[in-house]
Amino acid sequence: MKCSIHITDIGVPALVAVALGVLSMSGCSGRPADDSAVDMDQLLPQQISGWTRAESSVTYDRETIFDYINGAGEVYRSYGFGEVLVARYTASELPEVTVELFDMGNPADAYGVFSYARESEELGIGGGYEQRGRVLCFWQDRFYVCVLSEERTSDSDQDLITVARSVSQQLPSATSLPDLVNKLPTDGLVRFSERFFHLHQSLNYHYYLARENLFNLSAATDAVMARYAPGSTYLLLIEYTDEGGAVEALTSFRELYLPDAGAVTTVETENGKFVSYARNGRFLAVVLDATSETVANELLQKALGNLP
Repeated sequence: MKCSIHITDIGVPALVAVALGVLSMSGCSGRPADDSAVDMDQLLPQQISGWTRAESSVTYDRETIFDYINGAGEVYRSYGFGEVLVARYTASELPEVTVELFDMGNPADAYGVFSYARESEELGIGGGYEQRGRVLCFWQDRFYVCVLSEERTSDSDQDLITVARSVSQQLPSATSLPDLVNKLPTDGLVRFSERFFHLHQSLNYHYYLARENLFNLSAATDAVMARYAPGSTYLLLIEYTDEGGAVEALTSFRELYLPDAGAVTTVETENGKFVSYARNGRFLAVVLDATSETVANELLQKALGNLP
């Protein structure tokens, strides 16, 4: 099936509509779920301060996720998503709270889905959290968690933090950023702009490059994109399973995106911006929309210096 990107209905009954910007990638699936067993039900507490967990918790897997969040389920399926447990917490004098516990298969993909449409990030819950209105989402170990308050009240912001911290205490504490994210140069990096992903459709969501899969991205590739000052320069790092995959991808990119560039590795594009690229072993580094040739080359060399 050919993949297409579209916006899902705003009324979907899931927090992903707020947390991920309701992107859908129909017919596209990414990394398969980790087969290691996790008892999701045991990871959510029965009591959280004044809230009691309802008995009607529901679990959705990679196939039934669409019954819960419609087409936006493909965002999770583009990572190692295995299942999500949805639980409601009620209290006599407090707004109802819903908790979504996503098993993303590994810490890298938990971070990836958290970073997908992140606008800000705070420390203190899991590996980092973001709160937008009635929703708070965080990532920790292999899990991505969203907490939703039914109502916005004067206390609801603190209520979300209370519930999220209680859930966090039940989860494995080991949390680490994907290795590729740590290879991004820090000079000029725009805060919260890092996006970790695997698929071509995800790349096009963050930066539309081309309809074709120029870099041969797949479930087996890791990729991170981030923005840099000055201007809005983008750096894309891709890790392939072997050097041959990187060679093939670089050839594809040059032939399809820069067919007239020849052996030149820094090119001025039609919009007056600059593209620069290089391969280092099984890694590719690509600078897009640089404000000058110097900016493009300097950022590229910094990126290459961080790659093994």
